[in-house]
Amino acid sequence: MLSRTTYGLALMLAAAWILSACDRSNGLPSELTGHLARQGIKITPARVHAPSSSRGGYVVIRYTPQTATDIVATFKLERVQPGDGRWRWAVERAGGVTGVKELWGVTGRPAQFKLKNGGQFEYFFLLITEDSLIYLVAAYAYG
Repeated sequence: MLSRTTYGLALMLAAAWILSACDRSNGLPSELTGHLARQGIKITPARVHAPSSSRGGYVVIRYTPQTATDIVATFKLERVQPGDGRWRWAVERAGGVTGVKELWGVTGRPAQFKLKNGGQFEYFFLLITEDSLIYLVAAYAYG
C-alpha cells in the first residue's frame, strides 16, 4: 500500500506531466522572447500562437512607442507599405489580424535573427494595430 506522501507525489508528477503535454507550442514564443531579451528588449506576451505542427507563430504584446522603436532599430527592420505583397502575407501569418496601421519586417534568414541555440528565423515582422497591440511574427528556417 502506498503512503499518503508517495501517493501525493505521484499525483503531482502526473499532473505536471499532463500540463506539460498540453503546451502544444513549437517553442517560438520563448525563443523569440529570449532573443529580444538578449538584446536588452524585455517583453511580456499577452497572447501567443505557435502550434507544434508549424514552424511559425506570433507573440502579441501591448504597444508602447519605445518598445516598437527599439525592436525596429535593433533588428534593422524595413517599413512595409500596404500595397507590398508582404503586407497581406504577414497579416495572414498573424492570424488575419485586422486594423494593422504599421508593418515592419525582414526576410531571408536575417543575420540578426540567428538564435543562441544555432537555429535561425526565416523572417520576422512587427505589426502595430489600431487597438494598441504589437504582433511579433516569425518562423524557424528549415535546416
